[in-house]
Amino acid sequence: MMRANLKCKTMTGGTGALLLTVLAMTGAVAADTGTDPAQKYAWGENIGWANAHSAHHTVTIHFSEGTGGWLTGHLWAENIGWIVMGSAGGGPYANNAAESWGLNLAADGKLSGYAWGENVGWINFEQTHGQPAIDTTSGAFSGHAWGENIGWVSFRGIDPEFGVRTRAFDKQPKGTPNYWLAGHGVTEDHDAGDGVPASDKYVMDVDPTVAGNALRITSITPGDGKADVAFTPASTRRYYTLTRRGVLTDGDWDSVVGQIGIPGEGGEQALTDEDVTDTMFYRVNVSVTP
Repeated sequence: MMRANLKCKTMTGGTGALLLTVLAMTGAVAADTGTDPAQKYAWGENIGWANAHSAHHTVTIHFSEGTGGWLTGHLWAENIGWIVMGSAGGGPYANNAAESWGLNLAADGKLSGYAWGENVGWINFEQTHGQPAIDTTSGAFSGHAWGENIGWVSFRGIDPEFGVRTRAFDKQPKGTPNYWLAGHGVTEDHDAGDGVPASDKYVMDVDPTVAGNALRITSITPGDGKADVAFTPASTRRYYTLTRRGVLTDGDWDSVVGQIGIPGEGGEQALTDEDVTDTMFYRVNVSVTP
């Protein structure tokens, strides 16, 4: 589970200072959102093998967490030539005009829209019968596409075993997905100037190219044996846990009862410790999964 955290001290009736905790940085590794060269073949009974990672082109995924994305690039089939996955302007594609056709990728991995082959015409990625999709965990393609002039094209099979897999959903050493790094044009250790690497900002669900754009505690409001710890930004795609300990430099961080894995609400949010009897140091943990 990927986590980042913030620490802050507060006392009953007082306020506290903020300390941001960051991870050590490692060497830069480029993100790859193209096709895995070890899993690159689709199959059509009437066209033979179609290569999604040829010597000159690869099928590339453009994806945003929670919203989806689109495909670009080409398939190459010896018997029919190039199959283009999207128009030159990029997606998302409306598929309603000569300059806006191509394959869209829904947030849940379903594919839709049209690819184009100069020698075979339109190839339809539709859900009713073909159910083409990409597993957004493994990157594996599945299902079929239909071309009036070529019939079905399959993206995975077992006899013989074949398939297409994108590297877009692979993760770098700190756990950051390739599609996220590529979408922002950074590597995991990119630092916008605030000392917070992009790998941490992925967990925080903030833009890694903006200095100062990081999860932070904004206020602590004590009173009546409790403390409200406010923080921002709270992403609706992330989960937050409030922890505490009585001595900043010693002891375990204990999760506050009832404040574990709380879904983000967007903007500023507060978690509450209902049992404050002494000086406490607080930390807000953020994770990608509950």
